[in-house]
Amino acid sequence: MTKIFTSVVLAGLLISIANAWAPKLQHHGHPLTSTTKTKIALFEKKTDFDPLNMTNEKSVTAKAILVSSIALLGAPMASSAATAFAPAAVPSALAAYGHFVSILGMLGCVMIERITIKPGMSGEDEDLVAAADIAYGLFGLSLVYTGYLRLTQYEKGWLFYQNEPLFWLKIAFVGILGAASFFNTTTIIKRAVAKRNGELEPLGDALAKRMIQICNAEIVALGVIPLTATLMARGVGYSDSIPWIGEAAFAALVSAGLSYKYIKEALTFEDGPIAVKSDE
Repeated sequence: MTKIFTSVVLAGLLISIANAWAPKLQHHGHPLTSTTKTKIALFEKKTDFDPLNMTNEKSVTAKAILVSSIALLGAPMASSAATAFAPAAVPSALAAYGHFVSILGMLGCVMIERITIKPGMSGEDEDLVAAADIAYGLFGLSLVYTGYLRLTQYEKGWLFYQNEPLFWLKIAFVGILGAASFFNTTTIIKRAVAKRNGELEPLGDALAKRMIQICNAEIVALGVIPLTATLMARGVGYSDSIPWIGEAAFAALVSAGLSYKYIKEALTFEDGPIAVKSDE
């Protein structure tokens, strides 16, 4: 933007110089004439030196426009000037794209689990839920990796994020999301092993209901996390007066505590029988 403004000023100076360099044929509307009545004029009007014919009024205006156009064309385009100072633009864009795709992928996998899980589901449904859970884990790893890249190499940098309370709130939500998913993952692994050994029992109402509740919680978390990230990126709540170590410790305790809770619950959960629907 500064370069374009400079070019416009330069064009204005060139126009002024062009007008000043091209003198008028008439001096105050009166031609130079002889003061005597002799047949030979003592003074003759002489044409000023003007090889480019710039004394013509129309020619002066046209050439001034041409000069200003050349000056503007000589300035670099705003887009090229902006991208010239962004050597990491492509890697940063790819990291952001991978981050967003990972969130959408996780959401899609949870939705598949939420729709498929039901009491007494078939072996094909069991396999589909297991595949969706594996894909969910892979998308989760991609989310963490691309988030790490954006935190340390791109975007605003660690010095900004460590003093942003909403960043640590987002990390806490991510910890809750991961911890909650451990219940379904542990249960799915147990059932996959039982199926391989020929000991798989039909999924009961109680366990199916609990797994669906976990899916609902994950969907809510996946909706809240992008909101906190959006506010965080705009510096909402930024404060360097709060020790970031304390905020990090809080997020770690939440994640570790809930992970232990949900894994233990999945290992000790006692499923009930499938409710028999009455024909009445």
